[in-house]
Amino acid sequence: MSLLDRAITLLGSPVPLRTQVVRKLLRLLPVGSFSARLDACAFDRPSHAFCLYNAALEAKALGHTAFTAIEFGVAGGNGLMLLCQYRDEIQRELGLTIHLIGFDAGSGLPPSTDPRDLLYTWPPGSFQMDVPKLQARLAGRVQLILGNVAETTRTLTLPADAPLGAVIFDLDYYTSTRDALTIFDQANVLPRVWCYFDDVEGTASNALTDHLGERAAIAEFNSTRNPLDAHLALAYAFKFVPPEPWHPRIFVYHRPSHPDYNRCLATEPHTLALKK
Repeated sequence: MSLLDRAITLLGSPVPLRTQVVRKLLRLLPVGSFSARLDACAFDRPSHAFCLYNAALEAKALGHTAFTAIEFGVAGGNGLMLLCQYRDEIQRELGLTIHLIGFDAGSGLPPSTDPRDLLYTWPPGSFQMDVPKLQARLAGRVQLILGNVAETTRTLTLPADAPLGAVIFDLDYYTSTRDALTIFDQANVLPRVWCYFDDVEGTASNALTDHLGERAAIAEFNSTRNPLDAHLALAYAFKFVPPEPWHPRIFVYHRPSHPDYNRCLATEPHTLALKK
């Protein structure tokens, strides 16, 4: 992109220029609380920070000392490295442990013949991982699980004291996302699990519809589960104006049958005093 195109994009953004500058400064100099910077959207991937932080708040309010967060589709590892950064800060601020797990084939997008995988958009082998380089960078801070997600997801055993609280889905394909969604067959989850789906928004190049890709996998997941027991729903609890591009990609998995589902997370009754 040329400098002129960059300037046009910057000036044409619905986010005011002053807001963009403040966000950039806060990313370079992260002062203030995690919550305040999240309200300002001052993270490279605010979607990931949002899911991780809200899962941490829920886990802590329910009395847990730890929870698990997962990224499906690690690719080069940039998202996982940022999750490590956010994890470390949230742990210091809220005083609980966050276990991170990354799932990936390692060899890039696998060959497929399913038209719902948008094969006209994704060349096979895309997003191949440099496994030794990423493992060296992670330095044991994250559990990295390589292999076919249909197999690795089903064989995963979460720590008994660390229920699933947040999931980042970035698998591109319908088939891979469908297989990864079996993670919610786990018994050990929080009553509500915060999720981000990277590819539920359409572009001119992918010609996405509700019957393709991640959107098709989500619709199928909901149709095969009792919606009172397992439900994925858009979360609109944002304070930002105008809306951010990542907002429609936030989902929440609800498990109403969870013994803590109806447990109120607030410590004091809400009040609304009469104004003088």
